[in-house]
Amino acid sequence: SFPTGVTVITTISGSGDPVGMTVNAITSVSLDPPQLLICLAKSRYTAAAIQFLGKFAVNFLSDDQKDVASIFASNGDEKFNAVRTQIGEQGLPLISGSLAQAECEVIRIIESGDHLIFIGEVMSGTSHDGMPLVFFRRNYGAWTAA
Repeated sequence: SFPTGVTVITTISGSGDPVGMTVNAITSVSLDPPQLLICLAKSRYTAAAIQFLGKFAVNFLSDDQKDVASIFASNGDEKFNAVRTQIGEQGLPLISGSLAQAECEVIRIIESGDHLIFIGEVMSGTSHDGMPLVFFRRNYGAWTAA
């Protein structure tokens, strides 16, 4: 019963392939310097790829990207064939049409239970006009300003 924004975390695997997953466990840690925190299960391939590369991108999805959230929430291997992407300033895959994107360098990894907590310093980013995709009670929706 807690609404959250929806993101797709992307990075590059050790073999050079793009990898990613839908995540809503994300928060801002610091504004100066700008830092973001993400939590991923230790068992996720994306977590291993972030550990290997030391970088990740956060793609904040817009309200018309429910299909992107669903694609990256799946365990399929062809996720990146189903969406448009571009390469960011830090060499990371970015999801086209996202509300905002932040490319981060990992500055700390904390183990907690069955998850890894990655704290990344934002090295570059962009934002665009639009409204965010929201997740609430197992459903995607749109946030509207009152």
